[in-house]
Amino acid sequence: MSTTNVNAELFRQLSYIADDENCMKKALDYIRKLAIQKEKAQPLTATDTLAEDIVPYRTKEELKEGFNQACQEAKHYKDGKLQLQTWEEVYHEL
Repeated sequence: MSTTNVNAELFRQLSYIADDENCMKKALDYIRKLAIQKEKAQPLTATDTLAEDIVPYRTKEELKEGFNQACQEAKHYKDGKLQLQTWEEVYHEL
């Protein structure tokens, strides 16, 4: 599963619990713990700081995959199988 797919799935799963503040806090705490564990496991080097400045490009296949997924989600929304978040819900997640 590509990073793009994992990222999309993470946000999709978070949208299911977005209305439950307690669940969202638990998810946030767990993600923070994972980030801390990763930082401890991989000490920063001089090349790491340079790598952060590089913007990764998406391949043509990744772009097509993202577009196809967006089309599927639009179809599910149109068919009433998917409920999208409002702007307020997205804004409060940020």
